[in-house]
Amino acid sequence: MLSTIGTKSNSNITSSSLSHNYQQSPAEVIGNLDDLLTEILLRLPIKSLLKFKSVSKHWLSLISNPVFCHRLSLTRKPITGLFVHRFALQVSNPEYDFINLDSNPPSPPFRTLTFVNTSYGIQILQSCNGLLLCSSGHSNYYVYNPTTKQYRILPQPRIGRGVSRSIFGVNLAFDPSKSSDYKVIYVGACDSFLGGLLHMEIYSSETSDWRYGGTLTAPSGINFNTGVFWNGAINWVSSSETSLYFDIDQEKLQEMPMPPVPDGWDSGIYQYFGESGGHLLLIDLCGASPFVVHEMRTDYSGWFVKHRVDLGGVAAAFPEMIRTYLDPEDSHYYGYSLLGVESEENDDDSYLLLHLPNKVVHYDFKDKTFNKLVDVAPDGNQAADASSLQYRWFGAFQYYQCLACV
Repeated sequence: MLSTIGTKSNSNITSSSLSHNYQQSPAEVIGNLDDLLTEILLRLPIKSLLKFKSVSKHWLSLISNPVFCHRLSLTRKPITGLFVHRFALQVSNPEYDFINLDSNPPSPPFRTLTFVNTSYGIQILQSCNGLLLCSSGHSNYYVYNPTTKQYRILPQPRIGRGVSRSIFGVNLAFDPSKSSDYKVIYVGACDSFLGGLLHMEIYSSETSDWRYGGTLTAPSGINFNTGVFWNGAINWVSSSETSLYFDIDQEKLQEMPMPPVPDGWDSGIYQYFGESGGHLLLIDLCGASPFVVHEMRTDYSGWFVKHRVDLGGVAAAFPEMIRTYLDPEDSHYYGYSLLGVESEENDDDSYLLLHLPNKVVHYDFKDKTFNKLVDVAPDGNQAADASSLQYRWFGAFQYYQCLACV
């Protein structure tokens, strides 16, 4: 136990429990006081923590401790960047561009994923709070942490009697502020799919296995491929007026309303569905501009208008996005795609990422300002215009640095 703190000019600190011939430096004392050291480490960026793991076995043990990782997750971290897959390129052996959104740009974590050897290549299916759900081939799934380079190979889902291998969607649910465990939700078609019956399986990292999750009947137009984890649930978008969400803790399916289908439209068409800063957001495609950003209420009672976005100023600054051969009222008059809605530590500072021909633009919701974020090299074998938009929202995956074990 520390008994005396010296005030000599050499700043040494003396411990009466040690030999009188040995004096500890301030750095040594701090390094041996776990509570104080932990508080210091919690205030450091993830990049520094990764380096400090190699200082000593003791530091490695502290930083790798699940309690430390949990406390670290309670501090909201801004997004580091986006992994984006070029929409027109082949799916096998996919390559990913990296769009940096950090004030201290890190090196791109990867161009292709090679943590397992597979002839199919590894494809990202979903990102969730720092972890990536990936796949290769048919029913081969992985959970990968691009920060620590750790990965887990998931066993193939159990295919029971009366269940086919037709896969509708696989989604990851991970909330490090609540638990270090995660779940993967698999939705596939039953043999009796003519009646709309689907089969669900649930993988738990705690048990390292799949188990039967029941059957469900899905509303028409629901997309299980683009599930979003928010509010403790996997949420799915639908082109009809009703969709579904799956509460992870209760393991219960519930209906989720969709925004009203616009007059003159047979079904809803959406150009973005995702989570940002604890908010579930949906952007419809009812016209070129302006468009509306909807937000879901936490009790699932309905959507409300979060933002209205007019791209007239953006089009004036970047006229190459205007498709002059179309009517200005046409929903495709402006050539752009949405990559995501992101937020800073202060939720009022949220912004939109717009992909225009050969560039990505940062659009600030609050003050309506915008600026070019990065140039995007065109694909040499593609024609101009619509095909020059290489990215889509469903191929853009958030990257948060985290130390979660997989």
